[in-house]
Amino acid sequence: MNLALIFEALAEAYPDRESIVTPTRRLTYGRLAERARRLAGVLHAHGLGCRMERAALENHESGQDHVGLYLLNSPEYLEAMLGAYRARVAPFNVNYRYVDEELLYLLQDADAAGIVYHARYAPTLGRIRDRLPRLRLLLQVDDGSGEPLLPGALDYEAALAAASPAGPAVACSPDD
Repeated sequence: MNLALIFEALAEAYPDRESIVTPTRRLTYGRLAERARRLAGVLHAHGLGCRMERAALENHESGQDHVGLYLLNSPEYLEAMLGAYRARVAPFNVNYRYVDEELLYLLQDADAAGIVYHARYAPTLGRIRDRLPRLRLLLQVDDGSGEPLLPGALDYEAALAAASPAGPAVACSPDD
């Protein structure tokens, strides 16, 4: 079963229970699910999703677009992971300690179509951005570091605010 669908069932059963508690934020299951659906809509609106169903692929192949999660542990990490699953996109973790060439290698090797990143990592990403022609969606999460948006990047909160709370009309698959 798809993790996004499991989480949606939890959010439906316990919409007002807290799912994330940090020193500065509290999110209920319902709110977290809505934010994940909004993020799924952002990914889908930028053309990210499933390109080929599992039945048509070899076991080692992925038919989905890939999105890097270049984030510290935060609510946005979970939102991005769940949102990617909901949009039928394959998320992958990006080590925040990577230097330019390591990050470039990872994003090229993963054939990343998108990346969600904390603003503090914008300088590193900005230095290699021109060598990543397939990277078409950059979502920058404000982390208080003061780093400006990279050219062509979207502000994470503004993108979520503009997206539908219902998410995209995409049917998840257990094979995702």
